[in-house]
Amino acid sequence: MTDLLQPFIGYIPASDFGRRVVGPPSVTLTDDQKAAATGDPLSFRQSAGRKAGCSSDVARSWLGELLNDGVLLETGPGVVVYRQEAGDFAAQGVIADVSLDAYRAGGVKRHEKTIAKTQRKMAEYMRTTRLYGNPAVTAFPPKSEVEAAINGHTSRKATSTFTTVDGIIHHLWHVGGDAAYELCRHIDTDLYITDGHHRLAAAALVASEEGHPEARIPVGVFSANEFRLRSFARCITDPELDTTATITELQRGFKLEEVAIDEAFPRSRYEFGVKIRDEYFRLRIPDDQIPTDLYGTLNTNLIQDLILGPVFGITHPRLDKRLRFVANLDDLDESCEKADAWFLPFPLELSDVMTIANSDRTMPAKSTWFAPKLPSGLVIRPLDES
Repeated sequence: MTDLLQPFIGYIPASDFGRRVVGPPSVTLTDDQKAAATGDPLSFRQSAGRKAGCSSDVARSWLGELLNDGVLLETGPGVVVYRQEAGDFAAQGVIADVSLDAYRAGGVKRHEKTIAKTQRKMAEYMRTTRLYGNPAVTAFPPKSEVEAAINGHTSRKATSTFTTVDGIIHHLWHVGGDAAYELCRHIDTDLYITDGHHRLAAAALVASEEGHPEARIPVGVFSANEFRLRSFARCITDPELDTTATITELQRGFKLEEVAIDEAFPRSRYEFGVKIRDEYFRLRIPDDQIPTDLYGTLNTNLIQDLILGPVFGITHPRLDKRLRFVANLDDLDESCEKADAWFLPFPLELSDVMTIANSDRTMPAKSTWFAPKLPSGLVIRPLDES
């Protein structure tokens, strides 16, 4: 099998233009932040992203114009050492081409099921634009030599530095020549997808259809100790929800402690933050209801099997229109302001995710929120570049 990672030929935004080119994940943005990039011709998402609906000719023309104007910098063949900073959180890793053959063979491990419809849409976008600008993110078990090599590059001035509309600071260092290949060779272990299951699946599908077994696409590669995990709240909108009856049923099966709004957050595994209309609680699963196998003990399985299904009749969480998933980023209650109830699980450990992936099992929808994520347009690579 070919090397797992290799340098690539691609493009990154210059410091003066990064804020305009790069688009953070939409789920993390306020309405005002989303509106800020609307209509900006430099925005990757607006001009060449999946919803832009452009052809390969238009995408290539846009790319060429930005190169000619100095908006984008060529970074190849090479890799990008990358660091992002957001408040008290910082993470650094490498962006390099990953082998889609290795992905199909299981060297890039999955922990979520992909939705066929979403995968088809992403595959069609790649076929149409021939452009890839939304790198997935993967984790690998910590290796001191990789961390030392990355630190060696971040000690010099970055090739590009900018702050995106969400306040995150991005630093990118282009690494070429033998140093790029050396970094790739150091990361010789399995990778675990933390963000971008559908993107990798779609890229592998397109490569297989077009007969390119050696095809590659850029991914972010970070040591497992660089990640911060949060969780997705299960937000329920049901105008007919009976507050008293719901609270009584929850008290019957679980330890339910009423708390102030700013205390309605889980403190440990098997605990949940809860809102029922205007009342707030912490809920704990009794020991005798916790399964013995790791998969069954995942909080996202416990909440589905013990609460959402039995108490609310939500048996198909992806399909039930009463339920939506909201990332626990800042003000959860504001994000779920229209919800009649929400349940916030305690975040999983990345080691749990790796164990599930190693066992070839998949986790429930929206089991965890990983940081870092890579914004759109951070690295842009034509699919047909070798």
